[in-house]
This record gives sequence, structure tokens and C-alpha cells, in this order.
Amino acid sequence: MINAILFDLDGTILDTLLDLHNAVNHSITKYGYKEVTINDTRGNIGNGILNLIKRSINFDESKIDLVFDEFKRYYKDNCNNYTKPYDGIYDVLDFIKSKNIKIGIITNKAKFATDILIDAHFKGYFDIVVADGMGIEKKPSPDSINYCANKLNVEVSDIVYIGDSDVDIKTVINSKCQGLFLSSGFRNKEDLLKLSDKIFDNQYELLEYLKKVL
Repeated sequence: MINAILFDLDGTILDTLLDLHNAVNHSITKYGYKEVTINDTRGNIGNGILNLIKRSINFDESKIDLVFDEFKRYYKDNCNNYTKPYDGIYDVLDFIKSKNIKIGIITNKAKFATDILIDAHFKGYFDIVVADGMGIEKKPSPDSINYCANKLNVEVSDIVYIGDSDVDIKTVINSKCQGLFLSSGFRNKEDLLKLSDKIFDNQYELLEYLKKVL
């Protein structure tokens, strides 16, 4: 049974890569670090913005607080310059809502940016949103899935979590909920297939699958 469907944010419902990349390079070059490539940023996303910054400066701790504060300041003002929903994601969300299934977000993204982006692109869609800064341990800990199960009054086994990364797959494994994954986000399909066989190339393929099981 499926009583709730929860989504990752970055790489799953929103393409946030360019805005994150621009914010990273703005922040690290301001303090003397070398620019990273957009593929570097793609690979560094997934465990929250602090880890994104740490990876981008090769874990040099000498200026981490300055760089991190600059990133947060800049990204707050520029997180929605180029960010856009993935093609087909509104069709997915509208279909789920038509089935009266609860939907939500679980992301390791900072709450301030999550709130801005959801308000801009998905206002009124989600029954629950969990983001970094709410006092809940980040993915791949199962805590966020368990939190949503409690708040939505559903069993963990009746939750489907949809993401695009190894972190998302590990979250599903750790929480023992159901999982579906997209290869159109920030990780290679080949890498995802090493961890799960529930991989979809895009949101339209995901929608066709959901129409069969809901």
C-alpha cells in the first residue's frame, strides 16, 4: 500500500545545479580558492551545503566559516536565478494529488533556501517539508522518514521516497520505506543501478510507473 509519497528536492523536482554552482564559485574565489567545474559541483551535492563547501575547498578548515557565511548570504539572494522544475514534475505531482495521497519533501538543503524555492515553484503542493535546520538528522539517516510518517500518520512501509542520488537510496534502505529513483538528476544512471533497480530516466517514465501502481 502507498499512503504517502515524499520527494528529494535538488536533482529530483528542481534543477538547482547552476545556481548552486555559481554560489559556490562566488564564495570560494572571494577567499582565494580556485574555481570548481560544474561537474565538480554536481558530484559534491547531496549532504547539505556545508559539506558542499567543504568538498569544494578540499576540506581546508582555515576559512570555512567565512566561505560558508558568504555562500549562505549569496545563495539566499540568488538561489532562484536559473533554478527550474524538471519537465513533467507537475504532471507527477498533480497525478499523486488526484489520488488523495499525501506528498512531501525531504531534503538536505538548508531550510531558508528550501522555503524560498518551494514558495516560488510549488506553493500549496506539499503536506510536509523537512529540510536542514529543523533539528532532524540529515539523510541518509532514517530520522526524516520516521518524522514524516509520524506527522502524516502513516506507516513507514507505506511511504515511497523518490530521489536521485546514492544518499537517497541509502535513506530508503536505512528507513525501510519504498524507493524510486531518477537518473535525470545529479548522479549517473550506472552508479544508481549498482544500488537499486528502481531507476527511471525522467519524470515522464516515473509518471507512467505511478499510474500502474496507484
